[in-house]
Amino acid sequence: MKNIISLSSLLCTFLFADGLEYKGNIGFESSYIDHDIAGKRDSQHALRLELELKQKTANGQMVLNAESIVDKDDKNRRYIDVNDLYYKHEFENSDLLVGRSTRFWGAMEFYNHTDAFNTKDWRDNPFDYDAKIGANNIAYTHYFDNSDLALIAKVGQERQRVQGTESVNNFLPSNYDDKLQTQKSKNRATVYLKYAGSAEETQFDYAVIYQNGYDEQRYLAPLGTSLHQNAYLVDKVMGYATLVSGETIYKTELAYTKSDELKVSDYAQYSAGLEHTFYGVWGKSDLGVLAEYYKYDDSDSSKLGAKDFGNLFQDDLMLGFRLTVNDSADSDVLGGISLDQDNHEKLVFVEYNTRLLEKYKVGVSYQHLEPKSSSVFKELDSVQFELGYYF
Repeated sequence: MKNIISLSSLLCTFLFADGLEYKGNIGFESSYIDHDIAGKRDSQHALRLELELKQKTANGQMVLNAESIVDKDDKNRRYIDVNDLYYKHEFENSDLLVGRSTRFWGAMEFYNHTDAFNTKDWRDNPFDYDAKIGANNIAYTHYFDNSDLALIAKVGQERQRVQGTESVNNFLPSNYDDKLQTQKSKNRATVYLKYAGSAEETQFDYAVIYQNGYDEQRYLAPLGTSLHQNAYLVDKVMGYATLVSGETIYKTELAYTKSDELKVSDYAQYSAGLEHTFYGVWGKSDLGVLAEYYKYDDSDSSKLGAKDFGNLFQDDLMLGFRLTVNDSADSDVLGGISLDQDNHEKLVFVEYNTRLLEKYKVGVSYQHLEPKSSSVFKELDSVQFELGYYF
């Protein structure tokens, strides 16, 4: 109720202002899952509302992004979240952002290990890496001719709430408690220094980031009779880049993390890939072929590492395709397969999206997960349908 009252007050503030820009969607999503997991539902149905408001001011803008999910069967998925609520003040060659926001970092298509700013939203979808929880932060960005330098201070750590125990997307033990434990104070700031730029003569984009503070990755440990997430401090250096050459895009992401927690190993992550596009393969349709490789290396096998964190991208080869129909409905198909080179885990997926009558969007997706027998994940097949009205 408190969230609803707060959001209503914010909406009134925006709605009675001049020059308001808005967009959003309301839709229905339905999933059907084939599995052999005892005590888990084989379907999930929910309504979803997303709203974005922008209000220009004399020297900047205010932004609000909110979402609400109402699940038919899962009371844990009946909530309202404000993931973005900030004011950005614009100077001549810089800007200052104060508030709550989400950021998207990385170059790879299927998974971004440099996307380490926001906590992932497991109540929404733990397998959708774009599902995030907003973070409270202050950010100053200075712009040069072909680059920018940002200093960001994130304050506070978000709890990762989960779906109900009967959902197949809840893969944690029943004694999991989302009350977060932290190595130092929860309000200890996590600082990022990010430099991003583009080369003038080539289609080359890059970013380098230094992070000091709490890692996005967390480990589970018992406290009394409950199991809690533990956030620990790190020094992290990471970067990503893309290069366009003809019909091919080359991509890479690199990261090295030095842990300040004795239980957790230092680790390196790296990935590389390419996407080649064949134009006009079927009428006006374009076909992109993708190949990406991901690696997670622990420096000390006696400490907690990738397998303990349940990381799905430890030693994985991803092969995929993207079919862009280039029709009036903006139809596209994205599909792929992930093959773990170490333990032979397999993930297969395909997604189809199109538009109806300009303002309606339809999506259908299929996913097959085939983990190893000792994994916290279980084998399943799922089909999801989405229908949304966009305004």
